[in-house]
Amino acid sequence: MSDATPSLVADRYRLDERIDSGPMGEVWRGYDTRADWVVAVKVLTARAAGAATREVLTQHAQAVARVIHPNVAMVLDVGDHQGAPFLVMEFLTGLSLGEEAAARGSLTIVEVCDLVGQAAAGLDAAHRAGVVHGRVGPDSFRRAGSGVLKVVGFGMDDRLPDSERYLAPERVAGEPPAAPGDLYALGCVCYELLCGRAPFEPGARGEPAPPSAFRAEVPAELDRLVLAMLAEEPARRPSSGEAIRRALATIARPRSNPAAPPVTGVSLRDGGLPPTAPGAVRGAGLGASAGAGTGPGGRQGATEIFQAAGHDGTPRAGDTAVFQAGDLPPEPPSGNRKLLIQLGAAVLVIAVVTVFMVSWAGTREEPVAQVTPTTAPSTFAPPTAIPTDLLTRTPTPDPSSLVRTVGPTKDPTVLVGTAPPKATLGEAIPPGGWRKWLSEFDNALMAQQAANGIDPRVAAKAREKIRKAARKFDEGHVDSTVNHIAGVYHDLTRAAEKGDMDPSGPLGQFMQDWRLPAR
Repeated sequence: MSDATPSLVADRYRLDERIDSGPMGEVWRGYDTRADWVVAVKVLTARAAGAATREVLTQHAQAVARVIHPNVAMVLDVGDHQGAPFLVMEFLTGLSLGEEAAARGSLTIVEVCDLVGQAAAGLDAAHRAGVVHGRVGPDSFRRAGSGVLKVVGFGMDDRLPDSERYLAPERVAGEPPAAPGDLYALGCVCYELLCGRAPFEPGARGEPAPPSAFRAEVPAELDRLVLAMLAEEPARRPSSGEAIRRALATIARPRSNPAAPPVTGVSLRDGGLPPTAPGAVRGAGLGASAGAGTGPGGRQGATEIFQAAGHDGTPRAGDTAVFQAGDLPPEPPSGNRKLLIQLGAAVLVIAVVTVFMVSWAGTREEPVAQVTPTTAPSTFAPPTAIPTDLLTRTPTPDPSSLVRTVGPTKDPTVLVGTAPPKATLGEAIPPGGWRKWLSEFDNALMAQQAANGIDPRVAAKAREKIRKAARKFDEGHVDSTVNHIAGVYHDLTRAAEKGDMDPSGPLGQFMQDWRLPAR
């Protein structure tokens, strides 16, 4: 294939411009002639693809395609073209971390924490799906047009990183790629973003100077985290990308947590919080707790910690044992959250009904009948952006009013949103395809969680069903995909009715925008 002679891959993807190449294959800026949008196409060269290699790489490509996360470049298609495996991915128009650092120079501490946190979240999603990157470096992370940072370049070969300065000691010793090696390389990237230099001189090992030695404003907590990521022994590194993300979020936006227990040497050895006092020994608690655990989240070997592909999304024991953010506020009990949601809903309903009654009374000539209170307490239904029956509700034709009362009914306080939906799923393929839509669904779920607007157990169950829907789509069962989505909608609607989900959040809005057909 050449730049001057575009060709179609799988009779669908036109190759317009080669943007990267290597001994095993090429990456092209392409065009999906069916979906009408720009994509990135990674093709393994035919001469490098022996029968055994093709099988292994096809399995790897399929594994990468199962990773659906907002911080991972989305795989849209996997297949075989003229005897060579190929992947089709979303095309990212932003800069890589390496390009951004070169263009802008020094980034602020908060920016570094935010960007590396996004990178860690993407790697964690891949690790939990059983996928190791193996070639992490500054150019392994690239911004989308929205500014979100995404992991790219999951290898279709076993080449070493472009620079050995991102290689973990165990990789230098000849061990195969594993999740702890990815986190080590991410630590090197974080160090470079903070200090403008590599953590080690060529050929040097051991513990590097802390970032604060080259940049005085680096806080002690960030020093400890980066040095833990660069630990020579894999067992002394943070247990997961999620643990790193949580720690960075706390460092960037610290919040007081009076309920947090005091940190002691015993708590560090037993899997407690890391030391935060300026005089604490760097990395002491991280290494001890990471290697000691044998229960959930503990390590029997450095490559076993990310094998739970069915992880439910709740915090794991290894996360808190190694680097749990000490001043993250504790999540309120589910009962309190339900009460707050219901009280807020009741106040909103009272206000809306009062305004309606006053307006209605002012427009009538005859006297308004007095309302006689009863001894029974009033029961208010929470206003919900998710209809009771998602499959049959028809939007009101008057979009000028934000809410309206439904009547006559036994309960005149139920409010219904009037914004028309974007589309009805199942009647047509969503723009960009089902995989893109499922990724956006998962994004809305994550945003709902970030706002503490959903019970974690409900969110974990919904995320698992979204993944099942993605697997059904990969198998070619579109009807089954829609059925799984309908199951998620049903569960979330029930959760909103029970007070386990705030229906006015991003997830409720997403479900309002995308309806399901009556079945």
